[in-house]
Amino acid sequence: MPPATSRPAQPNRPWTRPENRCRKAFRGTGGRSAKPLENVDFWKNGRSGRIRTCDPCVPNAVLYRAEPHSDKRPAYSVGFGAPQAAGLRNFVPVRTGLKTLILPAGAAGAEAAARTLTAGGLVAFPTETVYGLGADAANPTAIAHLYAAKGRPAFNPLIAHVPDISAAQRIGRFDARALQLAEAFWPGPLTLVVPKIEGCPVADLATAGLDTVAIRIPAHPVAQAILRAFGGAVVAPSANISGHVSPTLAAHVESDLSGRIDLIIDGGPVEVGVESTIVGCLNAPMLLRPGGLSRERIEAVLGAPLARPPLDAESDDSQPLAPGMLASHYAPRAPVRLNAREVAPGEALLAFGLARLPGIEAASAVMNLSPTADLDEAAANLFGYLRELDAKSPRAIAVMAIPEEDLGEAINDRLRRAAVAR
Repeated sequence: MPPATSRPAQPNRPWTRPENRCRKAFRGTGGRSAKPLENVDFWKNGRSGRIRTCDPCVPNAVLYRAEPHSDKRPAYSVGFGAPQAAGLRNFVPVRTGLKTLILPAGAAGAEAAARTLTAGGLVAFPTETVYGLGADAANPTAIAHLYAAKGRPAFNPLIAHVPDISAAQRIGRFDARALQLAEAFWPGPLTLVVPKIEGCPVADLATAGLDTVAIRIPAHPVAQAILRAFGGAVVAPSANISGHVSPTLAAHVESDLSGRIDLIIDGGPVEVGVESTIVGCLNAPMLLRPGGLSRERIEAVLGAPLARPPLDAESDDSQPLAPGMLASHYAPRAPVRLNAREVAPGEALLAFGLARLPGIEAASAVMNLSPTADLDEAAANLFGYLRELDAKSPRAIAVMAIPEEDLGEAINDRLRRAAVAR
């Protein structure tokens, strides 16, 4: 690995070169080193610092340099400042061959997770929405390893998770409406994008160099226990290969990331099943990503409709305003066909409700998100069922129409991104 030539922007954190940093995850159990990757040219890059590599998890996978500066156009039009220089600019290659430990949720698991995070390691843990992949939000080297492990573009910002509102106010500046939403819905499946405070401890690499920070307080008791044991902010995108279907079980995390991360905390299935709703609180509150908290509930608290992002905000030619806004995302390997009215031979069917489509007898597999057309149940089942159908290698996955109301807005958002041609 080439040496890091820039120092991180965190003023009070000691810095050592990544190759010299002690990476013991558990005191008393000994550390482990990643096996070096051989015969790989990590410096072949194209637009936005991408490199194309053979990845066993995702066909034609695209990995990215771990640096937030890129040729993407930032969303200045909605009040997001220009990207700033980040502390770590050298690409960090994927660490493979790690021994990924899986521990059950509990006090011992939370303490082990906190020790791993403190040592700069990566920890997957359950939240009420999906499983997240956590790193110390103030450690640019750990964040670079997170981007590399997921194959996530570093111009795509991360969400900082904290245990309470006072911790949130130590990294972001909340106006009256942001505080109103925080008090109404935290802890819970809501992320707020707010301006950074002066001297924000979250590394620039985690915010993609923007002058805003995305913050969430998770409601899941396991996530809360880990955050309190660690004592700092934890950035945690979904614990999967970037662009793949999000994980709702520890087994999904293991399938995507075993050998790339240090620890998985198994807390069983998640409750909500889709990622958090993201609201930008800069000018008028803006719905950046629908999710586990419905638009209707947020607008009821605000007493006004949420603004919509600019039309080009979800283009892959623009820097995302928030996580989960890339046009192609949440995708299985099989093509996804939306609003299906019939099933073609060899297709798998993702059904909703009791309607029986023509051709269902020829389907390679059928799973029903909710036979009773319950949108909460459908959201909880969405990613798990997509993974199960995809594992059967169908010609395509046909998806029945789902209402665009309440959590249906978030479900359809994920399905539309999954269906984008790749």
